[in-house]
Amino acid sequence: MVLSRSRLIYIGTVLVSGIVLGYVARLNPAWQETAVPPAAWPFAVSLALDLAIGQLATQGKAEPLTMGDRFVAVIGAGLIVTLMIALS
Repeated sequence: MVLSRSRLIYIGTVLVSGIVLGYVARLNPAWQETAVPPAAWPFAVSLALDLAIGQLATQGKAEPLTMGDRFVAVIGAGLIVTLMIALS
């Protein structure tokens, strides 16, 4: 299975955001007690990127994302955040 550039950028960016968000959550333990847990924060990054890529896809400039792309990116980033917090 060959992934297009837009799909690779989406997955990579969301996974990197998981690393950044996990690091930030480790540095600020009080943020771990917020109403929305840090493991759910990658959803916001995913939503913003999904909307941007969706607009490009409607213009024919990018390939649309699949549910598998979204699943791998968001669950992967959530697991990264969870592991970084648990191992701190």
